Amino acid sequence: MSNEERKATFLDILPDLSDVTLSLPKAVTAAESLQPIAPAVAKEILEQEIAALPEHQMLMQYRHYRVYYGSAQQLPRMLDEIARCRELTFRELKEGSGASEDRDRFDETYLHLFAWDTEARQLVGAYRLGRTDELRKEGGNDAVYLAQMFDFAESFYDGPPTLEIGRSFVVPAYQRSHHSLFLLWCGISRYLLKHPRYRQLYGVVSMSRLYDVRAMAVMRDVLLEPRDDVRAEAPYEPDLGDSWQSYLNERRPFTMKDLSDMVKVLEGDLRDVPVLIRHYHKLGATFHAAAVDANFNNTPGLLLRLHVPSIPAKYMKTYFGDGWEGYLAYDASD
Repeated sequence: MSNEERKATFLDILPDLSDVTLSLPKAVTAAESLQPIAPAVAKEILEQEIAALPEHQMLMQYRHYRVYYGSAQQLPRMLDEIARCRELTFRELKEGSGASEDRDRFDETYLHLFAWDTEARQLVGAYRLGRTDELRKEGGNDAVYLAQMFDFAESFYDGPPTLEIGRSFVVPAYQRSHHSLFLLWCGISRYLLKHPRYRQLYGVVSMSRLYDVRAMAVMRDVLLEPRDDVRAEAPYEPDLGDSWQSYLNERRPFTMKDLSDMVKVLEGDLRDVPVLIRHYHKLGATFHAAAVDANFNNTPGLLLRLHVPSIPAKYMKTYFGDGWEGYLAYDASD
């Protein structure tokens, strides 16, 4: 094969990427303006709120962990603890608000799914769930958090109701445990078992400002599959230059391993593709738009969409448990 015919490798174009100058929007939160993190809520108070939840709102139990969901009205102090731990966790990724806790008006109308360690008597992590059929019926797109970041055409919501997932975190003490993400996703899946009308999930996964801006741009360009019915309000559109575009066009499609290898090169092996991006990708999620989220310290985020019945069977079995076939058999047209 001649030199002219040989396709360029990523290492071949790396010098060109090194010459590219990219920048992110200025961080909203300055280190010197950070407020002290809110004090922890007493364990006894949190346990009282958990004990008062209806039995069906405990989604699963695994060893000494429990996963629950509830509304802000049912869990006012747990929501305080969730908001406190969100800010604590997000600050480590340079995504914090700078306030003493991370919360907004959507916390009052969304559900809160959380994992609880009954031995340590503390929060493991949480997700926020938005029932878009109910939210939009009451307040239109203004009632949906992600409508702040994206302009959704009505066709985006066509078909069975869509569940918005977001504001996810695992507190630092549990981030090295493989149980944490497992627990939260078992919880989401068991919620879907109880509410099978939801066949689509969507949300945003952020790319921390800890990453090299070129690595963020590579992740965006490799993963994105644009849709006509959604656009970013503040688009994230980095330009890595002609060499990268040629490489991108010649080498598509990429595997997650390909993307991982590129990110590791750009990050000097300090960081890989974010865990949540890898997790959503293996479940079959597609990524459709990239936007800068002013509510996450001007951090770029990727909009994802996941058709739940298309999740590979081995993961359906893992997260849904024995009810996975029943979920698949549900007739969403009824």
